[in-house]
Amino acid sequence: MSNSSLNSANTSSNTSLNSLADRCFSVEKRVFHIIDASEIELTPIEIAKKIHAPHKPTRGQCTTVRGILRKLLVKGEVLQPYPGSYCNKITHRVRFVPLCVHNISLRSFVCQDVESWEKDEFVGGVKIHVCFGSERRKISGYIACDVGGMSHDACLLALNRWFDIVQDHLGWQLNDLQILTFECNKDYHGIRIDGVQCVTKTDLEGMVERVYQKEENLVRKERKVTRPMSVTKFEEAISKGFQDSEKAQNSFELREEVKRVSEALKFNNSRLLGVERMQEAIYNFVRKTPDLNRIENFELTVEKFALNVNKLTEVLSKLSDVDDPTRLAEGQRRLGDYVR
Repeated sequence: MSNSSLNSANTSSNTSLNSLADRCFSVEKRVFHIIDASEIELTPIEIAKKIHAPHKPTRGQCTTVRGILRKLLVKGEVLQPYPGSYCNKITHRVRFVPLCVHNISLRSFVCQDVESWEKDEFVGGVKIHVCFGSERRKISGYIACDVGGMSHDACLLALNRWFDIVQDHLGWQLNDLQILTFECNKDYHGIRIDGVQCVTKTDLEGMVERVYQKEENLVRKERKVTRPMSVTKFEEAISKGFQDSEKAQNSFELREEVKRVSEALKFNNSRLLGVERMQEAIYNFVRKTPDLNRIENFELTVEKFALNVNKLTEVLSKLSDVDDPTRLAEGQRRLGDYVR
């Protein structure tokens, strides 16, 4: 048997063994193996496509994968960085990183007289502070979480708890409440920033954005809002992840870049116009200057004239020494020829 036949036989046997091993594994183990081998988080449809490749998974197969993922999530064998995605470790190629909110500052003014009163409440790593001011009829407070920040659901839960504390003390619910400031951050693992320590900028909405190296292999991107907003707008901001503000900021930066490019083009065009005018002036100067051939002919004419003058001088000098009339007439004739 030839070597090619042996290689093809070995390849077919290995393929059959791999397919047999895949069939021996349960679907749950195969799902876990796919998640464990992936460098990024995966959706249930992506996992189902990998399991049933090269065929397209059916709707029932996708539903089965979703049920297995829920079981693995309950067991704690996989993680869910955000709804609809699954992984079992934090990797440096996570496609979407959820926001972590902390340091929320709140304020409201009431018409009724209130007594000075303060209360602090701790729920896990979250601190809820409520303060009543009798002089300015002001109710203020903050929600702080220094350990990693709060997720979207935890932030809304803490905000509702702040409302409950105020309502229990007042006996009625607040209608006008403002979010003065809040901070949120995103952590990117497995990344380093080289060359700079921190980058800070302010966007159109007055939001301060900072990017810095938090730990050895962790980069943090922080946003701090410094303009008051309503609770509804605050909820929209943390639920959308500031997509609208980022799009507006990117559009503004793009317009500014286009303006700078247009100014550069104007400057470049002005320089090109100056070069064109200089070339035109040089052309006009060369056109008005005598031709080089004419100059060469003039030099030859001057040389011939000088030669004739020398000969004329020589003839005149010899005329003074001639006494024979015949020779004198001959000399005058030659002199007339030179003069002509």
